[in-house]
Amino acid sequence: MRKTRLKRSLSLTLAVPLLALSLTACGGNNDSGTSSNSGTTNSTNSTNANSGNSNESTAPKQVTLSFLSAWNGGGAGFPQDQENNPVAQAVREKTGVTLKLESITTSEVEKLNTIFASDTVPDIVNAPYWSTTGGEGQVIKKAAMEGQLLDLTPYLDKYPNVKKLMTQGVAKDFAEFDLNSPDLEGKQYVIPMQTPDGTPESIHNWNYGLYARGDILKALGVNAADIDTEDKLLELLAKIKNGDFKDISGKPVIPSGTMHNGWDYSQFLSGWSDYNISDFRQEDGKLIHWTQSKDQEARLLYMRKLITDGLFDPEAFSNTDTTAKEKLATGKLAVFGAQSMIGDLQKTLYKTNPEMQYELLGPMKNKSGNIVTQVEKPGRSGFPVIFLSAKIKDPDAALRLIDYLNSDEGRLLAYWGIAGKTYNMVDGKPQWVADVKKQFDENPDVKRDEGLNYLSGSFMGAFSSEVTWPIPEDQKTQWEKLEASYSKRLPIQIIDKVSATYLVRDWPKYQEFRDETSSLNFDEEFRKACYAKSDDEALKILHGIQDKFKAAGVEEMAAYVAEKAAARDDIGF
Repeated sequence: MRKTRLKRSLSLTLAVPLLALSLTACGGNNDSGTSSNSGTTNSTNSTNANSGNSNESTAPKQVTLSFLSAWNGGGAGFPQDQENNPVAQAVREKTGVTLKLESITTSEVEKLNTIFASDTVPDIVNAPYWSTTGGEGQVIKKAAMEGQLLDLTPYLDKYPNVKKLMTQGVAKDFAEFDLNSPDLEGKQYVIPMQTPDGTPESIHNWNYGLYARGDILKALGVNAADIDTEDKLLELLAKIKNGDFKDISGKPVIPSGTMHNGWDYSQFLSGWSDYNISDFRQEDGKLIHWTQSKDQEARLLYMRKLITDGLFDPEAFSNTDTTAKEKLATGKLAVFGAQSMIGDLQKTLYKTNPEMQYELLGPMKNKSGNIVTQVEKPGRSGFPVIFLSAKIKDPDAALRLIDYLNSDEGRLLAYWGIAGKTYNMVDGKPQWVADVKKQFDENPDVKRDEGLNYLSGSFMGAFSSEVTWPIPEDQKTQWEKLEASYSKRLPIQIIDKVSATYLVRDWPKYQEFRDETSSLNFDEEFRKACYAKSDDEALKILHGIQDKFKAAGVEEMAAYVAEKAAARDDIGF
């Protein structure tokens, strides 16, 4: 969602007693396939869920399909009862499809390679597709070219809501170079998910930043908004270190840290960032690849200072998701860099110790002195996708399911649940039933286990529930209001340009460069340098990885991109 989605809360999360929900009376949902949607405002673009059946007056054919969520950012938010929660039951009534779900907690690339190598591709797979030149997207594209994915092209006219997902909310350069790569010979194998509906308002704001414990700021007399540069942050962290602050267990706090595996330590280095949409930077009148930026030295030395001065969690880069969230839940981190983490904090720290509620620092300033914020193009470049196995026995059932969920009727069911039980239509807009909303507010897991936001949005695309059904201020929870307050301070920056990164694909030596750099991991070397014995040794590690990219031709590649970009007026860096 990082573009990431948050994983399931750690086991340390406060145990919340099961609520005696009247709405969980599953038996009452058996008629919801019709009644649940009787309040829909308009289902004119709702594909008949019986598509693919010879007799549309009969119930849909009952089909069980295997579904793999090969995406750590998506599968963890699944309901406890994945097959019989109220929304899943209603979806089954409309489409006839039951999903047998599997999710992963390991490497997405590793899992994808395993299912393709063993020829055990589940019927439906959800996986990241950030690019076709690396990572998961490259693995998926290769499998498509080798015939392991179903060619969706012949089916699209039959399923208009699926067809729409192929274009709406997809950035034009990503559509041209990745989604419809010439290598795919005009065939379409993946269905974009979690794309915006085409409006700027529908682009999700992830609220990345630095967040500091409010009680500590108060004790130090520090205004969160004043901390907007790396120097001011360094000063704040030193005060925290010397302030003898404790977590909820009475143990010393760690001045700063991140979530799992160092996500997202770049928030501590945002002063060397800038608005950009490509892998290239303009420095001293010359176009360079990001690995060669002079800023890398300054970034490294700043990160080393945080670590060597005891201002940064020494385990930040090795913390598991569980460990990181334990630290969050106990107020162990005085400052953390990531998204706001409200989904976890509202169930843990904010319940036990509301005075510790984190505050957004700054926002921090970037290299140009502007607010560091989320940079986007009008459409999304890279997203999770759905693909079907070439061996799926009933592709129509899978597409029927996806098409229905992306209809007006299906979306209303997926996001709002059962009409009359979880919501009522008021003046054409859904509104939560009052006592149900209260239970959702008190425990977000209740909404998840009802099946709302169907399977973490893994089947939904080209849409924004917030735009279609804006929640009135008086109906928002305090956490929704808090998240919105962050978004106001971190506005999205939209750059309507073609990324210069795509120009490199025509470079004659592109494949040779990729082969030579495929085993190089700049970030891994950077992290290693952060813990070197001395600054000199750290810089030696940094220069070593930079030299390897030079040897592979990165400077010649940048010169080629600069020449190609000069011939166009729509290229952005």
